[in-house]
Amino acid sequence: MSADDKFLELLSAGLDQAKVPAGATLVVALSGGPDSTALLAGLAALRQSHQFKLIAAHVNHQIRPDSSASDQKAAAEIAKSLNADFTTVDIDVPALAAVNGVSIESAARTFRYKELNKIVVENKAFGVVTGHNNDDQAETVLQHAARGSGLKGISGMRFNSRLTIPDEKIDVTVLRPMLDTPRSLIEKYCENLNLSIVTDESNASREYTRNKIRLDVLPALNEAIPEATRSLSRLAKNAKDDLEIVDWVVDRHLLVAETRNGKYSRHTVDGLPPSLVNRILMRAYDVHTGHSLNLERTHVAKMSELLEGQSGTSIELPNQVVFFVDKDEFGYRSANDDDCPFPSELISEKLALPGTTELGNGMAITAEIIDRPERLDAGSAHITFATPELSSHSLMLRNRNNGDRFQPLGMSPKAKLQDFFVGAGVPERWRDRVPIIDSDQGIVWVAGYRLAEWAKVLPEHEQVTRLEFVGAKT
Repeated sequence: MSADDKFLELLSAGLDQAKVPAGATLVVALSGGPDSTALLAGLAALRQSHQFKLIAAHVNHQIRPDSSASDQKAAAEIAKSLNADFTTVDIDVPALAAVNGVSIESAARTFRYKELNKIVVENKAFGVVTGHNNDDQAETVLQHAARGSGLKGISGMRFNSRLTIPDEKIDVTVLRPMLDTPRSLIEKYCENLNLSIVTDESNASREYTRNKIRLDVLPALNEAIPEATRSLSRLAKNAKDDLEIVDWVVDRHLLVAETRNGKYSRHTVDGLPPSLVNRILMRAYDVHTGHSLNLERTHVAKMSELLEGQSGTSIELPNQVVFFVDKDEFGYRSANDDDCPFPSELISEKLALPGTTELGNGMAITAEIIDRPERLDAGSAHITFATPELSSHSLMLRNRNNGDRFQPLGMSPKAKLQDFFVGAGVPERWRDRVPIIDSDQGIVWVAGYRLAEWAKVLPEHEQVTRLEFVGAKT
């Protein structure tokens, strides 16, 4: 088998691995270098059998002012020679890097994919096809391993993956059909087809970490351990297989833990190995946000710590996400979402008895004197029955104050309201907004939670005060 046939065989197998359907429209990221040029040429050679529509997309990063224009022109000529549609986009990466406070490498990747994503959407394409090859995979694995990454990091790049960056409105399928193709075979294919390629001088600069690995580290490693590049790619495949098993286990535990509205049962993760709990937390975060960008080990460790501690706690995470732990559940919410079931902070006012006192947000407290019902268990925490003697007291509606104390029904002695909230599992973020009925004798009712002992109904009472928290969300 000739080198060209071998290249096309590996490319075709890579397309199968990437699950690219026949008849797909593909946006090929064309820099004009050997990898992307060989990719476009190979796809063009397979175009008839696979019925592909090819759109070559060149992104001018304006990193190299002296050659960016000529690279753009060369890419256009390559696309024309291969009978592929061509489109180009100009982005000022150095300026964007400075504005966003990120490296040139990071800015180039983010904003390149942002523009490619637009092209995919405009053309209803299957995804973006990149020229990442077997050598690139080895470099990726080595870089991630050196940073102490876990299975996900050392599993490297995938033939088919989803790149999601919500802040930049990026949600695109990235296809890498040459991951099993060595760079030497790619260069040979370009040579045999006499393809004109662009030489990116920045690839020779050791200013960038990736280049140092490619130019210095991998050659030294291959000299010390022959075929190290292929071995690193094999390591990525092995790690990917192991990761699939781990993900399978995590997903099933998460399914068992899920309760309602994206919340999860604390009890279902009790007793699980800490490493598994950490992965469950990371997976739940990913489900909530659609990605796990910027989520670090320190964040996961803090979440795990809160999960094992008292209820009602929370922590802010990257991407405007809040992790919270309630009495029986944990979960995630957007930082700007108000999940509190109680109205906004109350202005202290007199409670109407009988009557309805509006709280705002469609909520109210109703109070009335009624004949004693057969059962005092209303079946709802938002309804309680109290002594009819409340009518002789001045009742006020307010939120909590520092130093509040009361004796909950059935308990003794008086305790701090703060301690009651903790014991009742009231989330910390809710506590300042819980409606409280107060009187000249002390707290009467912590609405939605507990009546005070002194305000209970006695056996001799023929009538009772009925209190209801109307419109409560819990």
